[in-house]
Order: sequence, then C-alpha cells, then structure tokens
Amino acid sequence: MIEINVVNEYLALHLQADFWSALDESKKAAAFKMAVDDVCAYLGIAEIDPVRIFQLCAVSEQAVFLAENYNNLNFSEQIKSEKIDGVGAREYHPSSIPNYSPRALTFLERELGVLHISRG
Repeated sequence: MIEINVVNEYLALHLQADFWSALDESKKAAAFKMAVDDVCAYLGIAEIDPVRIFQLCAVSEQAVFLAENYNNLNFSEQIKSEKIDGVGAREYHPSSIPNYSPRALTFLERELGVLHISRG
C-alpha cells in the first residue's frame, strides 16, 4: 500500500513542486486517492505496491495531473453544437484532454512491459 507522504516526497523534486505544495491537504488527499484508483484500474490490480517504482511514479504523476486539470477534464463527450429549429440536433466530440497524465501513461507502459521500438 502506498502512502501520500511518498507522493509528497516524489513531487518535492518535481517541476510542479510549487503547485503541489500550495494545495491544501484535502485537495492533495483527493488527488492522491483518485490517482491510486486510476493506476490500479489501468493495471488491473487491487492496490499499489510501493516498492514498484513505475507504480509509484505513475500515481505521483497522475495525482498532480488530476489536481491541476480535474475541472477541465470531461470523462464523456462534450456537445460541439446544438440546433433548436425543427426537430433539433446535437453534435458531440470527445474531450480533448486525456483522462491520464502523459507522464503517468509512460510509467504505466513501463510497468506493463510495453516496449516502443522505433527505426531511425
């Protein structure tokens, strides 16, 4: 099981350290809880193993991402346009902001052993 103090230590040396440290404790706790849930869901596990560095990094990156972006995240499609005349119509498009931090996804892929090979 991972504790929030480990995430706080990780983020103390992060480019977003000032942002994270300025958050009140309840916001940090909520971001941490949601990040743990997100990472566990992605990996298909019941709890985070704190000695697995990629899991720890993924939780930390997801926590700061959620704290910074949650109000702008849309976990479903957004209405792009709506026509009222006649029968009416709505057009939807997916949210442009992903639900996972790109950095968290990098660590999650490493945890799962996903290897990216490029030719160059």
